[in-house]
Amino acid sequence: MDRTAVLLVAGALISWSLLLVVSRVILLTLALNPWLFTFIQMMAGGAALLILAGAQAELRTSLRDPVLWLYGVLRVLTAAFFTAALLHTTAANAAFTSILSVPMSVGLLWLVLARVPRAWETPGHLFIIAGLVGLTTTLEGGVHNPALLLMILSELCVVTSTLIAELHPRNQTEDRRARAALTGAMLLISAFVMLIAAVGLSAAVQAMPNLGWVLPAGATVFSEPTLVLDPVLWGAAIAVGILLRGPSMYLALAAIHRVGTTNYLAGLAVLPLSSLVFEATASAAGLIPPVTVWTLATAFGAVMVVGSLAVIAARARAG
Repeated sequence: MDRTAVLLVAGALISWSLLLVVSRVILLTLALNPWLFTFIQMMAGGAALLILAGAQAELRTSLRDPVLWLYGVLRVLTAAFFTAALLHTTAANAAFTSILSVPMSVGLLWLVLARVPRAWETPGHLFIIAGLVGLTTTLEGGVHNPALLLMILSELCVVTSTLIAELHPRNQTEDRRARAALTGAMLLISAFVMLIAAVGLSAAVQAMPNLGWVLPAGATVFSEPTLVLDPVLWGAAIAVGILLRGPSMYLALAAIHRVGTTNYLAGLAVLPLSSLVFEATASAAGLIPPVTVWTLATAFGAVMVVGSLAVIAARARAG
C-alpha cells in the first residue's frame, strides 16, 4: 500500500476507535438509549455530509438505489447480531472474534469475484484461526456459546457490506464531494432502516410481550415515545454524528476504495486493541468503570491481530 492508503486506513481505524469509546462514555454517563443514540448519530452525520457536499438533491436518487438499501440492511443486521452476542460474552471477546472477517472476506472474494488468495497470505490466516480457537476456550461453553454463531453472522454482514462499498459505482472516484454525498446517503439510508426495524420490533413486542428478552437492548424504544424528546440525547448524538460518525464513514469508504475489502478489514483488525487503549485512557480519567486490558482473551486476540497484519504484509509483498 502507498503512503496515502496507509494514512486512510490508519485514519479510519483511529476515528472508529474514538467513535466507539466516546459513544460508550456518553451512554454510560448520561444513561441514553443506545439505538436512539446511534439512529440520531447516523441521521446527523449523513445530513451534514450531504450539506457539505452540496448534494441534497441527490438524496432522491440514492433512495431509489436498491444496493444502498441492501447496504443499510446489512449494517443494521451487523449491529443487531453484535449486540445480541454481547448477551453471551464480553465486548472484548466479541471485538476480537470480529477479526474472523479477514479470512471470511478472502473466501467471499474468491467465490464471488474469483480473486485467488496469495500463497504468502496463508500463515496470516492460520494465525487468525489459531487465535480464534484459543479465544473460543475463554468463552463460557466454548464452541457452543451462542456468541460465536452470532459474531460469524455479524461478520458475514460486515464483509458483504464492505464489498458493496468497494464495488459501488459512486465509490469509484477521487472526488471528495462525490464520496461525501455517497457517505451521507449511506448513513441516512442506514438510519431509515434502523428506524423501520425499531418500529417493527416495537409493534412485535406489543403483540408478543415474551419476545422482548431476545431482542437487542433498546431496540423497542419507540414503544416509549417520551424518550425520543430528550434534548440531551439529541444534543449528544448530533455532536457525535457530525464530528465522528460522518468522518469515520467517509474515511472508511475512501480506504476501502484505495486498498480493497480484505486489506481494509485486515487493517481494521487492530481496532479492538486501539479501542482498549482509548478505553483504558478514559477509565484512568474516571469517565468509565475500570477496564482490564491484559487478559487471556487479549492475548489470543493479539495473535489474531498479528495474523491480520501478516496478511497485509503478504499482500503488499505480492503486489
